[in-house]
Amino acid sequence: MAEITRKEFLLALISGGEHPRLAGIDLSGLDLEQVDLHGVDLTGADLSGCGLHRANLRGANFARANLTEADLSQADLVKARFPSAILYKARLDGANLDGADLQHALLKGATAVKARLHEADLRHCHADDADFRDAEFKGCNFTGATWVGADFRRAILVHVIGGPALEATRDYDGASPHAG
Repeated sequence: MAEITRKEFLLALISGGEHPRLAGIDLSGLDLEQVDLHGVDLTGADLSGCGLHRANLRGANFARANLTEADLSQADLVKARFPSAILYKARLDGANLDGADLQHALLKGATAVKARLHEADLRHCHADDADFRDAEFKGCNFTGATWVGADFRRAILVHVIGGPALEATRDYDGASPHAG
């Protein structure tokens, strides 16, 4: 596939209607800071190394997408879908992931410092060595998730199901777990 520029992508997005289907597209390395991709279908897309800082990705579908080392910091990811997505070493610092579906997602080495995850579905996700310092987990489902070496310092865990076994994390000093 030919390399696409930010300008070409945005023009295609505008002409594609309100919720274009971009499944399988290769946007690796593209700077899409502050772009509005709410409700877009990016199933199986390659977004590795993509800059999506402060992007509106509300309700977007990233099923089986590759977001390795993508910058999603401060992005609006409310009700975004990431089932079986690869978020290896992705940056989610300050992102809003309320209601997000992260089932079976690979979050190994990801950072989600000060991220907000209310009612997020984290069943069977793999978040070994991830950094969740100061993150808020309220009403989340962690059933079957792995967290070996993860950092939960000062994280808030309220009304969670199958929450991370804090003793298996790298550092949980100051985390406030509250069973639901």
